[in-house]
Amino acid sequence: MYKSIPLSIKAYVTDRVNIEKLRSLFRIFALLLGGLHAYAAMQSQSMNADGISYLDIGDAYFRGDWANAINAVWSPLYSWILGFVNFVLDPPMQWQFPVVHGVNFLLYVAALACFEFMWRNVRASTPDGKGKGSIQIPDWLWWTLGYLLFIWTSLSLIQIWAVTPDMLMAALLLLAAGMLARIRAGDEDWRLFLGLGLVLGLGYLSKTFMFSIALVFLGLAWLVQKRSKTAVLRASFALGMFVLISLPFILLISNKTGRLTIGEAGTVTYVRYVNGIPFPHWQGDPSSGVVPAHPSRIIHELPTVYEFGDPVGGTYPISMDPSYWYEGIEPRFDLESLLSRLFASGLAYAELFLQQQGILVASVLALYWMGLRQNYSPVEILRRWVLVLPAVIAFGLYGTVLVQGRYVGVFVLLFWADILANVRLADTADNRLWLKSLGVIAAIGLLANIVLFNLDGFTRLTPSFPAGSVQQNIPAARPLAVAETLKELGVQPGDKVGVIGYAYDSFWARLARVKIVAELLEADAVDLWRGHESLRQGVLDSFASAGVKAVIAEYVPDDVRLKNWHRVGNSTTYIYVFGD
Repeated sequence: MYKSIPLSIKAYVTDRVNIEKLRSLFRIFALLLGGLHAYAAMQSQSMNADGISYLDIGDAYFRGDWANAINAVWSPLYSWILGFVNFVLDPPMQWQFPVVHGVNFLLYVAALACFEFMWRNVRASTPDGKGKGSIQIPDWLWWTLGYLLFIWTSLSLIQIWAVTPDMLMAALLLLAAGMLARIRAGDEDWRLFLGLGLVLGLGYLSKTFMFSIALVFLGLAWLVQKRSKTAVLRASFALGMFVLISLPFILLISNKTGRLTIGEAGTVTYVRYVNGIPFPHWQGDPSSGVVPAHPSRIIHELPTVYEFGDPVGGTYPISMDPSYWYEGIEPRFDLESLLSRLFASGLAYAELFLQQQGILVASVLALYWMGLRQNYSPVEILRRWVLVLPAVIAFGLYGTVLVQGRYVGVFVLLFWADILANVRLADTADNRLWLKSLGVIAAIGLLANIVLFNLDGFTRLTPSFPAGSVQQNIPAARPLAVAETLKELGVQPGDKVGVIGYAYDSFWARLARVKIVAELLEADAVDLWRGHESLRQGVLDSFASAGVKAVIAEYVPDDVRLKNWHRVGNSTTYIYVFGD
């Protein structure tokens, strides 16, 4: 008996060392893969429309432009980070977007650390049931599934190249989930509850959606504690810290909008995707009495040119503060539209869980079917699967409006945490084999998803054409090329410009630091290019009346010949400079 004790200790230590080696390998894999994604985004000068607004707002904060900095649609924390980095580094034109992706990679690293904290505490806080003759997922498989889920949700769903606060929110949410798991395990340190409130408050400042999820977390932090006189007091510490962090911003945006609000992002998304209000430049529907308080102004008819230079700032004022241009439009309940949106969301979730994660779902269902049949009380069910609840609530809330991978990615990881942690089988040789086999199959399915996603991304980054073939479509100019051409033509930072195309995606404007104040949508520009020269001159005159220095046409048909326009390389993009 005494001789077996050192052997048991040695086996335990060896197992721990092997687990740490496994974790180190997965950690390196996650960092390398994330680094490759960030590098690809830097090389391609990747950007998205939301990112331009976050960059503009960050700049506004650090130059003291509070009128444009305080924004009810775009949450501030991500903008503060981007604004601080740009303020310190002041990157040149060609480095503006790569610097952003460097920041995103650091947020990904932070999210990885927060995942490890959460995954470790979820495991530690879930009863293992060894005294009841049951087995759970072994440690090596637990960490394998966890890392693969993190890599897949972060790179495939949230997407490290997207210039949005979703990775930042994911890091904070995973950190809060780890804290909630520690509370479930019986940690009653009041500093833990203060930390939970702090993290949830920062989560709200990273994304408005986190306000409702934070309330769910705060309620669960009270419910999963052991019943005692001080349980409410500890939960109150967390609530108080959350209010202390979030309330100042709520008061600022409420003062700006003239009504109490936690943020207008949800409202803007709802009226667009459920009520069907077009974007951009919707002029209202006088017949129904639904008219925005201050729509963009029409300065030319047939084709329609819109002007929107004041009072909103930023690269593209329509995107900088959508709530201003939608002001006066109240969200309305429309059962048919809501059901249509729920159906679309249901298809999105089916594709996510049944197609992309079908192997994992099937494996876990099989393990639960084979598992121990135990009768848990409602309180015990809540404690064991506490992290599933906020994930399901998030799925439901997004399902009523819009489901996108970057919205729900971190909640997918949260959803699986307690489900995997609570797999229990009777301790038999057959069950041990089934547990390992189905777990490995699930891991292989997740790894296959990661490999296929990255292979698809690689082929899109490096398109190939058969020998002797010719590309049929001439591309639009890359944003950096347009920005550099504008600089060569004498357009200076701060100048106003007009766009013939879709200014929402005119990322060159941010690089050139110009402001888009007038726009002719691409769909309305067909007659312009096929029409008489006098029509084009009339359109240019309308742009001139908006005070623009130049007009950038992004997609000019190749057979159209333009006088006094400058072509950007061998692309479809042309620039007209007034007074040239």
